[in-house]
Amino acid sequence: MKVTNISKSFNGVKALNNISFEFPSKSVIGVIGHNGSGKTTLLEILMGIQRASSGSIEGIDPESKAFKENMGVILQENAVYDNIRVHELLKLFKSYYRDTYEIDYLVDVLDMGSFTKKYYSELSGGMKQKANLALALINKPEYVFLDEPTTGLDPIARRNLWSSLNALCKNTTVFLSSHYMEEVEQNCQYLIYLDNGNLIYTGKVDDFKKQHNTMSLSDIYISISGEGYYDIG
Repeated sequence: MKVTNISKSFNGVKALNNISFEFPSKSVIGVIGHNGSGKTTLLEILMGIQRASSGSIEGIDPESKAFKENMGVILQENAVYDNIRVHELLKLFKSYYRDTYEIDYLVDVLDMGSFTKKYYSELSGGMKQKANLALALINKPEYVFLDEPTTGLDPIARRNLWSSLNALCKNTTVFLSSHYMEEVEQNCQYLIYLDNGNLIYTGKVDDFKKQHNTMSLSDIYISISGEGYYDIG
């Protein structure tokens, strides 16, 4: 996937300003930045939910039916029927696609057996995110977009979600936005760092750390975003 000079404006205000990056397929890409930095806007453009004001995307066509059938999504606010049991939700989503995982397999990998008969509205935050992940991955997508999927989860639920994600997305290109720098550092090979719609850094996570004397990503983020300024030279 290659993105060149993507910009997006809302009522004259630029949410994204000439964003460019290129990543190999089957990579896990972390998207970081403070609230309002443009993370969700960027992901929604890549998903085809929004259109860029200018720029180009090569390698995928976000607006095509073929791409939409080949992607999985977890949004910050997933619109899911509350008054439906989890196993019914899985059957419903499975019916939308031609090639899918077997429901029993997803239930096993995601350790969902204890709550598949519960209504979605009855689930805890961790259970909901497991169910959301199952729905996002049931069609064996090649592209997965996760917008802050672990926000609000306790450390054990976050660890379990990542364990499941790593098991199911070995041959998948994953874009993940997160405020948890340690999970980005541990699970992502590449990084997109945004600040007020501007691109601070794009490239390998390890290279970014080397530029900053192998500091942790959390320490780098605090030193840059905490000061509100960064000279990219």
